[in-house]
Amino acid sequence: MTVSVEGKVLYGMFGSNVCVLGGDSGGPALNGTTVLGLLSGGTSETVCDSSSSGTCRNYFTKVQTVLDERGLHVY
Repeated sequence: MTVSVEGKVLYGMFGSNVCVLGGDSGGPALNGTTVLGLLSGGTSETVCDSSSSGTCRNYFTKVQTVLDERGLHVY
């Protein structure tokens, strides 16, 4: 998906409704032990418990995109 985060357009992202907090940017989205993406923006929550808004929408850059942009490979 394509999203706008703080005025910057980001392409090839995927979204999730997980609750994240300030300082979580760059954190991984995992499927078991496989990293799928890195947190790149989304809603601002102050807590991640029953008092959170419940409308979390956060966006992740795919790991393969990061590797490709930097000419890196995982062996």
